[in-house]
Amino acid sequence: MVTSEQREKLTNFHSALLNDVTDEMGIKDNVIPCTRLESLWSREPTVGTAHPAQRVEIGYEKEGDDDEDEGSEFFDYLEATDPGDFIVMAAPKDTEVGLWGELLSSIVQENGAEGALIDGPTRDSRLIEEHEFPVWAEGHSAIESFGRVAFQEYGVPVEVHDVTINPGDVVFADYESIVVIDPDDLEHVIDEAEDELETENKVRSDIRDGDSVYEVWDRYGTL
Repeated sequence: MVTSEQREKLTNFHSALLNDVTDEMGIKDNVIPCTRLESLWSREPTVGTAHPAQRVEIGYEKEGDDDEDEGSEFFDYLEATDPGDFIVMAAPKDTEVGLWGELLSSIVQENGAEGALIDGPTRDSRLIEEHEFPVWAEGHSAIESFGRVAFQEYGVPVEVHDVTINPGDVVFADYESIVVIDPDDLEHVIDEAEDELETENKVRSDIRDGDSVYEVWDRYGTL
């Protein structure tokens, strides 16, 4: 779980900075660009602990399934949301149904969720914004998901935009990208990001003071 101190530090960063840091650390395939999935409204960083679930096409039958009501398992997932969680909903590719909505947002928001990453469209987007619940999704759709897309399971690794997200991973999202960080790497990432941010601020200051690009590059080795 992300501590309050770690959360405060992370919200001082931006996804491009974290991408640079994790690249330098040799961490790959951990950034989801906001080219397909985008923030519905928020431009501020949101940080939470991944609470992943998998949606699948209708017709999927889980091994050992005793015809348990699909809804009850989905409700279990919503109720299992803990304070500080970041909802992660993986789904079939190119689905056009609304996988998320305002009432679901209200439920997990009341349980303390920080935000949601939905691998598909969402409904009730205006109402979600009114509640100020940060959601990243692929556009909008009024089409009901029940009866069209099934709930498979939760608390397991899922894949969104070719990035694997495990339960407990740290999710950082802003208006440019979503960055996924292994909790074992978090302190190192924060330390490196603080150093990188300090350098970035010096570069910006020197440029605005009139230094040439050559001077800045020779001084810091970065732009």
